[in-house]
Amino acid sequence: TDDDEFLRLIGGWREDRASGETGLTAAGLLMFGQWTSIVEAFPLYFLDYQERPADLQSQTRWLDRIVPDGAWSGNLYDFFRRVIRKLTEDLKVPFVLQGGERVDDTPAHQALREALVNTLIHADYTGRASVLVVKQPSGFEFRNPGMMRVPVAQALAGGASDCRNRTLHQMFLFINLG
Repeated sequence: TDDDEFLRLIGGWREDRASGETGLTAAGLLMFGQWTSIVEAFPLYFLDYQERPADLQSQTRWLDRIVPDGAWSGNLYDFFRRVIRKLTEDLKVPFVLQGGERVDDTPAHQALREALVNTLIHADYTGRASVLVVKQPSGFEFRNPGMMRVPVAQALAGGASDCRNRTLHQMFLFINLG
């Protein structure tokens, strides 16, 4: 089918050359699977978005939260789509024309998109911690499980990375998000 071919082209479906068996790759499952299937393969998998109040002493732990709760697939693609809207909904968009068309994509929008994608593609989904994205009046926090794969000095200097999940990275690149 067209879906099978699409998944094969983006690395979400492969044939094991040794056994001849075909099926979803880990990246295909994480990106497009359903929660129950994902946690069968990755028992510690959990995605968490929280919007927290300005008052850190507040009894309210969060104002808004997105977690795999059965109301949506729980996969990375759907998490990205839900969370990026939440992260960017309050950002100011100054009036800018480029080539006669309004530009609604500011550097802040771009930075938040890149931070969210990087959080998802560099996570160790076998790790004990969850992916956690936090929005609060003072700023944003992005956490993913797994140790850094490059030295801290190199990470701070920028320009070099060692991608933990290359197929996930490629999938996000295909939709212009990597």
